[in-house]
Amino acid sequence: MVRTSVLVLIGFLVFASIDDAFAAPPEPVAAKSVGEATKRVETARAALATAVQRIEKDPPSNPDLDAALAAVEALKDALNAGASFETEDLDYAKIVLAARKELRTQREYVEDRRAKVHIHEFRRRIDAALAPMNERVAKVTAKDSGPKEVDEARAAVDALKKLAEEGRPLTKQDPKFAAYLSELDATISRHEKTIDERWLQQSAQKQRGLLDESRKALANALAEVGKAWSDDKFSAADKATVALQKQLDEGRPLEEKDKTYRAEADKARAEIAQAKRRMDELVVQAGVSRVKAEMGPAHDELIAAGKALRARKPTPEQFAEAKTAAFVVRKLVEKYEPQAARSQPIGQYITEVKNLLVEVEVALQVRSLDAARADVIQALRNLERRAPTPEQFEEANTAMVVLQKTLETVHAKNPAISPSAAEARQLLKDGKATMERRRYEVDLQQQRAKVDEARKNAAALVMQIQKEKPTEAQLAEAENAVKQIGVVLDAGVAFVKKDRDYSLYAKESKERMAELADRINRRRIVLSAAEARAQLTEQLTTAKDKLEAAKRASSTDADLEAANKVVNDIMKTFETRAELEQQDAGYAGYAERARNELLKLVEALEFARQARALRRTTGEALAAASATSEAAASAADLRKKKELYASALDKLKACQEDGARMVKENAGLGSVDVLVGGLPTSPQEVMAQCAQKAAALQEPQKKVDVQLRFDDGPRKAYDLAKSLLSKGKKSEALDQYNNCVAEGRILENRYPEFKEQKFTVAGTSMNVLELIQVCVKERKPLQAAR
Repeated sequence: MVRTSVLVLIGFLVFASIDDAFAAPPEPVAAKSVGEATKRVETARAALATAVQRIEKDPPSNPDLDAALAAVEALKDALNAGASFETEDLDYAKIVLAARKELRTQREYVEDRRAKVHIHEFRRRIDAALAPMNERVAKVTAKDSGPKEVDEARAAVDALKKLAEEGRPLTKQDPKFAAYLSELDATISRHEKTIDERWLQQSAQKQRGLLDESRKALANALAEVGKAWSDDKFSAADKATVALQKQLDEGRPLEEKDKTYRAEADKARAEIAQAKRRMDELVVQAGVSRVKAEMGPAHDELIAAGKALRARKPTPEQFAEAKTAAFVVRKLVEKYEPQAARSQPIGQYITEVKNLLVEVEVALQVRSLDAARADVIQALRNLERRAPTPEQFEEANTAMVVLQKTLETVHAKNPAISPSAAEARQLLKDGKATMERRRYEVDLQQQRAKVDEARKNAAALVMQIQKEKPTEAQLAEAENAVKQIGVVLDAGVAFVKKDRDYSLYAKESKERMAELADRINRRRIVLSAAEARAQLTEQLTTAKDKLEAAKRASSTDADLEAANKVVNDIMKTFETRAELEQQDAGYAGYAERARNELLKLVEALEFARQARALRRTTGEALAAASATSEAAASAADLRKKKELYASALDKLKACQEDGARMVKENAGLGSVDVLVGGLPTSPQEVMAQCAQKAAALQEPQKKVDVQLRFDDGPRKAYDLAKSLLSKGKKSEALDQYNNCVAEGRILENRYPEFKEQKFTVAGTSMNVLELIQVCVKERKPLQAAR
């Protein structure tokens, strides 16, 4: 049922305003090309055709109807996405024209199918609810039907009316459905009339029963009063009269619709009038003596209380007794006021008692006002002392609240009370002004005391940092103390506009605050300048020591990096302390001298860096080349040996060329010492040693190169030819013999000085020429076989 209701509501919204229903979805993403737009339109058309085919069956399902509506919107979005191409491409424009016709016709078809489905659903639901409603209305017409049946029938009619209203917007889609609802409205009207008539009958019957009960209760109460008089019985009869009158008032709307009930109501009114006359007669018969018998003792107590109150200073006990007596008499007066209204003698007696009661109550109220006023006056006097406490302000406020509440309980218009009430109101007004004035004065006094305390504390802390070398924590504490003056002043900003003296005091305090802050700032500058001078001094000393180490012939890259780091630290110190130079002239002069020293250090560092590079290029390169050549001489692997010799020669070449270039660029480098074997040597001598070492390595390097070329060339080809020949691969073997001869001739021509050098080949020793002859001899049979 819930799903059906949701679908019905969706259908109503669709047919009420199609434009509004489709205003919510976002704009489709525009197609990037004609091809993309065409593909999207064709895909949407195919999807719509499939969706429409599904809803052609009877009855179509709600998911299929929703899918068809979504397919319609998808085709619309696809057309909108390619709208910009309609005027640019003729073929696409033709496709769009056909698609728009399909969109219009298919949308009308889908909407029509949806409407018919929703109308069918509404008729099914209405028919399902109509039968139970008819059954409940039929039960109402039965003689034994009660309120339950009426309520159930009315609920069924209301539910059917609500359902009909939900489907009424669909009447525009189907005239038959409109006629169906019209017949339903007529049926509902008939049933409502039947229910109302039955409800009226039941209500009148119920009201007659309640009226009979009230009439019997009144009759019984009057009978009891007639037997023997008592206040309780008289009160019960009076209540029964009121209850019967209330019952008549509640049933008055039924009198116009039910004649039988109207007749019973007229009889009840006559009985009420008769009961009132009977009660008046009983009151007269009882007389005033019975009332006096009960009220007399309390009346006497009230007379005594009145005399005590008229004394100059009644005691608290007398005051309490008067309150109690007045309370008792007031309750008795209220009890007998109904009888007083029916009996003149009783009324006269009650009036006399009330006059005395009013006199006593007035006296009590005046005494209460006087006591409350006295408390307020005393509390206000306490506030006038030199330094009233917060508790005393609270006491004064409480006393004024008590006076206000007391004033609200008295009869201020009574001539006997009005003078005291007027004085109390004036005291409240004056007391409020006094409290506000004193509160302002005390708050102002406390505010000045807070500012004085903050100033005193700040001045002491500032004085302390001037006498000794303060820590950062002490400086921060002094700064916070100065800021606290501002915090306290901000808290009392309201007094600046109200009090001229405090305004001048606050202005002077702000000036004092600025002065203290300036003293702290100056002190911080002095301390920072001293710290900066000490830091620069230490850094310059360290830089000189590090630079001396970097200048030595035995210095390392680490020594040079250490000196460079110290110089960089000095530069950073100048940058971070730049503002301090503008703030402190002494530090500015020292910093200028330190910069001059730094320039000298930078120049010396640059020369040390170049000297270190020269030593690395010459002396260290010579030592490394020597170690490498020794490793090459002892290496067993020919390729490793060749690689080591090449590395050693590269180092020696750099020693000669780069060393000469560096000395040429900076003539001062020619006088530095370069350690060779632990002995200081001139750069020129070291470069000469590098040249000698390089010349000595030429021969062993060439030997290694010849050996490698022999092994990789003719010998390798010979060994491979022998192996192939043993396997019967004569053609491949002949190629390798040819390679042996060719590689041997190349080696012989490139290194003629080594043509007599013997090499190991196939377990024998022979030179290059001999190997060539062997290869020529062994290939002849193979050439002949070809």
